[in-house]
Amino acid sequence: MATLTHEQLQAKIASVPEVAPDEIDLAMLAEIDAEKSDEYTSWETVKAERAYNGNISLRIPKDLHRALVGMAKEQGVSLNQYCLYKLASG
Repeated sequence: MATLTHEQLQAKIASVPEVAPDEIDLAMLAEIDAEKSDEYTSWETVKAERAYNGNISLRIPKDLHRALVGMAKEQGVSLNQYCLYKLASG
């Protein structure tokens, strides 16, 4: 598999269908909305007070997951390192 250019990777990402939010996503969004609507708390305060632990959970289609694993192997890095590099360079 050849290394993709930034534009080619962007095109592949753009072709991935959107996934509807599940019950976990909806609960999280409801929690955020409740925090935002609190008259004593601004959204900036909520963001500042949230704990950022460096972990995110992302559901993606299986074929995209497979492709990302292949690209990471091709580059000789872990999937985490590859995704981090791509996120940071975008």
